[in-house]
This record gives sequence, C-alpha cells and structure tokens, in this order.
Amino acid sequence: MTYIDLSGQRGWVSLPIIALLFALSSVSMHYQQGLEAGFKWRGQLNDVTEEQQIWTDFYQAWVVAADFSSAKASACMGFCDLQQSALERIWQSNDQWVYYRWERYVSVPDESENTHLSYRLCATQNQQQYRCWWWQESRLLASGWVSASG
Repeated sequence: MTYIDLSGQRGWVSLPIIALLFALSSVSMHYQQGLEAGFKWRGQLNDVTEEQQIWTDFYQAWVVAADFSSAKASACMGFCDLQQSALERIWQSNDQWVYYRWERYVSVPDESENTHLSYRLCATQNQQQYRCWWWQESRLLASGWVSASG
C-alpha cells in the first residue's frame, strides 16, 4: 500500500475547479438576469392590459349596446371635425376616462328622395388619436383609429 503525503499542497486549488466555479457563477448570473427580464416584461404587460381595459369597457358599453337614440344630431354637413372639443363628453370606468362624441347625420336626399341615417362614435384619451365606429341605419360598417391634427 502506497501512502502519499498531500500536506505540502494545502491551500492550492486546481485550475479545473476554478473553471467549474466560474461556469456555475456565470450560469447563475444569466438565470437571475432572465428572471429580472421576465418580471419587467410581466409588469409592462400588466400596464398595457390595464390601459387597454378602458377600451374593452367602452366597446362593451357603447358599441355592443349602441343606443342610437342618444346620438346628438350633427351640426355640420356630414360629421363635424374631431378637433371641435365642445362636442365631447366624458365617460369613466374605474379610474380611467375617455372623451367621446356620439353623432348622427341624415344624408341629403338622393335622386329617389331616399335619405340615410348615419352614426359615428369616436373616443379618445389624448385628443390626438381617436377610436371611431361608423354605422349606417343601425348596421356597423367600419371601425378604426383616426389621427387628428390641428
């Protein structure tokens, strides 16, 4: 039986052990950075979800359950300019609000003396970008975002 005295190598760490420790610390650091990025992303997603909730609520209250009798008659030929803020009303849900305008317009008679009743509902939070819905008679024709400049 051979006995080796290792007492002379006390305090010395081999290069492979140092490399292993470095690799473990690197993996741990990358894992922590991934967790941090995930938490940050989920926080931003929650902020966006909360901001979008007002539009979901508005859509349910005004578009799905459209009350055409509450639309104000347009004072303009066609629909009035979106920049006329005097026509806007405020709708609130939870701690968020939107300005909106709900207008109706009766077209001039065509060759057959027919007129068409059109509606436009537009909502905004910043008086720059409007979410609008258009109906003719009581059929939803279109919807989309409109930018106002002025």
